[in-house]
Amino acid sequence: MPNELLRMFQSAVDPSDVDAVRKLFNDDVAPAFRHLEGCLAIELAIGFDTNAGGLVEGAAISRWASRQAMEKALASREAREGLVRILALLRQEPVTRLFEVVA
Repeated sequence: MPNELLRMFQSAVDPSDVDAVRKLFNDDVAPAFRHLEGCLAIELAIGFDTNAGGLVEGAAISRWASRQAMEKALASREAREGLVRILALLRQEPVTRLFEVVA
């Protein structure tokens, strides 16, 4: 059986958009992802301070039952619709990292 995966989706937003991102994540993204088969959890982490460019960094961290479940879920209409409005607020190119959960 494959190990679970942790997916980190990192970017940054204008400080004036932090509340909008928080609301969109809680209202749209998190509920959509929690209903996707294979998604075990999702959360949003927002930095306290601005970076050198004056932006606030953050990461959406999701946990998946397997890589196959993650890929299938992320290709779904529900996942794409949940992310479309947040993507419009990002001011840095997003970076996605995958980690195998070993314990």
